[in-house]
Parts: sequence; C-alpha cells; structure tokens
Amino acid sequence: MEQKRIEGLWDCVFCGSRAIRARYATCPNCGKSRGIDTEFYLPDDLEEATLTQEQVKKTTDSPDWLCEYCDSYNRSDAKFCKKCGAPREESRDDYATLHKDKE
Repeated sequence: MEQKRIEGLWDCVFCGSRAIRARYATCPNCGKSRGIDTEFYLPDDLEEATLTQEQVKKTTDSPDWLCEYCDSYNRSDAKFCKKCGAPREESRDDYATLHKDKE
C-alpha cells in the first residue's frame, strides 16, 4: 500500500476565508496568523490535496511550534520565529502540546 501525505485546510476566524492550505500560517486575504485553537480538516478531494514527492521532502513529522513572544506558529524546522525573530529555544509550546487534551 502506497503512503500519501495529505495537506489539511483551515479557516480564518478573522475574515472568514475558507480552505486555506495548512502550509500557510497566515491568512492570504487578511494577513492574520492562525490562532492556537485553529482546527484543521481534510479537503473533499483527497487526490487534489495529496502532496508531491518534492513537497513531502520539504515537510517534517514534528509539530509546528508556537512563538512565546508573538504567538505565531512556525515550521518545526525553523530555528527562529519568522514573524519576530525570537529563538525557538525560548518557546516551550508546539501544536501537539497545545492540542493534546482536545483529542
């Protein structure tokens, strides 16, 4: 059985934009960062959302981390916050620790 990685979607609570790809930490319409409580969901067309091998190489299996200073989510492999430049080691929370009680 071939394994596939599917990119989830999220909705912006600020401007109402829907089906934003998970790779985007900010809304492409209003520029607001997705929040701590953002819930991701799968698209209706899973084939359309399947990542290519090149896209899979750019992903990690670790959860995104939340900047302690500006509350912005950052890719798991980022050493500094993309929004404010704070170092990762000063932040303790990531997507998994913040959402473990919601499962």
